[in-house]
Amino acid sequence: ASKGLDPVFCGDIGCYTLGNAPPLETQDTCLCMGASITIASGLSRAEEGRPFFAFVGDSTFFHAAMTGLVNAVYNGHRVILVVLDNDTTAMTGHQPHPGLGRTATGKPAPKISIPEVCRAIGVGFLRVVDPFDLPELTRATKEALAHDGPAVIITESPCSQIIPKKAQYAVDYESCVECGVCVNDLGCPSITWPDKIEIAENCTGCSLCASVCPTGAIVEVSR
Repeated sequence: ASKGLDPVFCGDIGCYTLGNAPPLETQDTCLCMGASITIASGLSRAEEGRPFFAFVGDSTFFHAAMTGLVNAVYNGHRVILVVLDNDTTAMTGHQPHPGLGRTATGKPAPKISIPEVCRAIGVGFLRVVDPFDLPELTRATKEALAHDGPAVIITESPCSQIIPKKAQYAVDYESCVECGVCVNDLGCPSITWPDKIEIAENCTGCSLCASVCPTGAIVEVSR
């Protein structure tokens, strides 16, 4: 969505910190928990007109990002905050957080809505999308890039480690042209290319590889 616009990707502390590695390379800064939104806000003033993205997880949003978002709204910083909501605190052991409706001891608790918090803060642009629907996510991101002010995109999909495996995918070698899109664009740890492209048994069945394959060579083999 931001191709050719020279964007800056401000990272944070979480599973998504791995996005700094090839082939994704979507993390240009990483300081401390919650700093993605504040660094993006500062940089947006230094280089007006350049796109600045900030990434946080749902747990980090509650822990350390809300005050930075308040500051961005208050000062009108043109930044895009992407909240990667996977229904858990995945990096440190799947602990609960205020958005899950239970406490650390398992007792019921008020479930705090991230979209409602963003609206209460005064965010003018807010989209909640399925991250596995690439056309929808691309469209929302392009709209956020055109918005004059802070924008928030919330991607909602449970962590693959807390839900049952959806399916198993494999490569149809008669259709595969070894273009490398599934390897070079996704960086999925289940896909390797030693001699030929292979999908390991630890595939979670998210179907992203199948959705980007230009020849339809990646197919579901079991559920």
